[in-house]
Amino acid sequence: MKKLFLLFSLLFLALCFVLFSESKLETHSVFYIRNDNLHTIMKNDRSFSVTLAFYFIEKLSILKDKIDTGEYEIRYRENVFSIINKMLFGKKVTRKLTIPEGYTVKRIIEVLNSNKFLFGEISGFEIQEGELSPNTYFYTFGDSKVSIINKMKNQMAVVRTKYSQQNKTNLSFDKILILASIIEKESGNFKEQPFISSVFHNRLAINMRLQSDPTVIYALTNGYGIMKRKITRKDLWFSSPYNTYRNAGLPPTPICCPGENAIKAALNPQETEYMFFVATSDHKRHIFAKDYKEHLDNIKNVKSKVY
Repeated sequence: MKKLFLLFSLLFLALCFVLFSESKLETHSVFYIRNDNLHTIMKNDRSFSVTLAFYFIEKLSILKDKIDTGEYEIRYRENVFSIINKMLFGKKVTRKLTIPEGYTVKRIIEVLNSNKFLFGEISGFEIQEGELSPNTYFYTFGDSKVSIINKMKNQMAVVRTKYSQQNKTNLSFDKILILASIIEKESGNFKEQPFISSVFHNRLAINMRLQSDPTVIYALTNGYGIMKRKITRKDLWFSSPYNTYRNAGLPPTPICCPGENAIKAALNPQETEYMFFVATSDHKRHIFAKDYKEHLDNIKNVKSKVY
């Protein structure tokens, strides 16, 4: 009886030693994919001097089946019991992904496909330009890339519903979205976007070509939206339905995924008589003009670095 009691006492002490042994490494993450060998992962991680507890979990399917794919944080000096509790109750590390305003669908897919914490690939995916909402999205290791796309689609659907009700222009919301995408690419300055919007609204009202460089860039880059060189005069004659130097009206689709501020600007243009604008020499803002002569003077001043 004494020997049995001694044996159980030793086992209890060993269990306590295992469960309350502490991580020897600085705070870090351990990545687990469902059905992987948990004992091997923890042994290779070298966080703890003893990994016996993880070996037993590996053998007990009733426990192991509760552990889902995920990234789990191990803090410095955190004990085995604490990390097992995190894994059994799904307390995963949450990461965030920020998609800036003005990214094209192709750039967004590129960002997602390069993310090593998201699973799957997106290729040949049927996504329309402007269908995704730029924003910050939260996810955990093991989520699919398609799930992030779906979140972005759902968010844009919310935005569409919200601003469709505020549309008092003579443009459909689909066209507002196209206009917003051009405004977005012309300027990231939220304060001047309503003034840029006024120029385009004024031009559309008299059937004057928009002559927007970003639409040409979108055409030249086959929808990627970024050029590694300056646009040339020859580029302005590039044959494409997106080229607003050659074609009157709006392009057939958005040229990027615009943010809410650009959409608001497209819906609520500043009341002006402006017909032209040119970027300042530092490209931080734009100078607006009511007529072509004033516009030429502004261009001259920009070249002379007056602006």
